[in-house]
Amino acid sequence: MSIEDHRRAFTAAMASLLAEFNAYLDQQGADPYQDGVGYRQFVLWLDRGELERLIDEIARSLLSRAKNAPRAGRVPYRMSPIAFPTDLPAGRKPR
Repeated sequence: MSIEDHRRAFTAAMASLLAEFNAYLDQQGADPYQDGVGYRQFVLWLDRGELERLIDEIARSLLSRAKNAPRAGRVPYRMSPIAFPTDLPAGRKPR
């Protein structure tokens, strides 16, 4: 994908996420605290290997729970992991 393709895809993903979150908030009885809603950001200093291991750990954790079937007491939660470098020195690209 080109840089502009990534820009358009990310914009579409964020617009969809925003619409879905607003739909949740608009439901009667929505209670973000009670429902465990979270939207946190962290800056982690990682080398390429650490980043790859983190992505693998998150993916394994999410995929193991993706096998959960609906049952009493379970509520579907949307997870949207996003990762990108926050500040690259001029002319340097991540490896």
